Amino acid sequence: MTRRRKLTDEDCEHIAKLINEGHQIKDLAEKYDVDRSTIYNRCKYLYKSRQIPLEIRNKVIQAIKNGHTKAEAAQLCGLNIGTVYNLTRGMEGYRSQGNHIIRKNGIKLLSKLMSDGYLISDFVVSTARGLQRHFPMIMSARYKDKTFFYLPCREEATIEAFFREKPDRIISYSAIEEMSYLLGIKISNKDQRKLLERYKKKHDAYWRSRRLIQRTLFDFMDDSEFFETEQIGESYRLMPKS
Repeated sequence: MTRRRKLTDEDCEHIAKLINEGHQIKDLAEKYDVDRSTIYNRCKYLYKSRQIPLEIRNKVIQAIKNGHTKAEAAQLCGLNIGTVYNLTRGMEGYRSQGNHIIRKNGIKLLSKLMSDGYLISDFVVSTARGLQRHFPMIMSARYKDKTFFYLPCREEATIEAFFREKPDRIISYSAIEEMSYLLGIKISNKDQRKLLERYKKKHDAYWRSRRLIQRTLFDFMDDSEFFETEQIGESYRLMPKS
């Protein structure tokens, strides 16, 4: 049994003509009651908007030969970066060419880093690594299984933010000295004492709340109530007493 196509050849030719006139593919998909992928698969070889002129291709190749990256060539010619990758797939250095485009999430993360001077929590490490490739001045370190990023001359603020935003990490004189040695700075005993006084209680309160969450109902019962519960439960024994 042959499967009936949703779009005939005449429909594909008419859709290609409408696309060339400026109609949107999503509007045509609603009109013909098909998915947009159906129009892409059936009509992509018919309408001219998918065909890149030879002059544009030569311009892209020449820009890359002159030393521009794939992203820069796409921006110069007004093309998508993926389209440029497909056009220049066979050229030498295809995978070694860098992408200089910073996406929306990276821009938000960069703005947060510039305003605070550090990234301790609420960020994706891979996105921060991408920013670090674009901006080598961004420093990174790892302490107590936690990776964080910071800017130069903001080391002390980074250490304080680490214990403020991560109260589950133990704060002590040795922990502060380890972080200061890791970041290459020296913190005076007076400043260490201030950090301990400021965040020691917060650390204890955090773990006290965690212990309260993990406690069971029997932890809040007296011993007398517990034994009464045991006596009541004896009437539901499956095996009789010997």
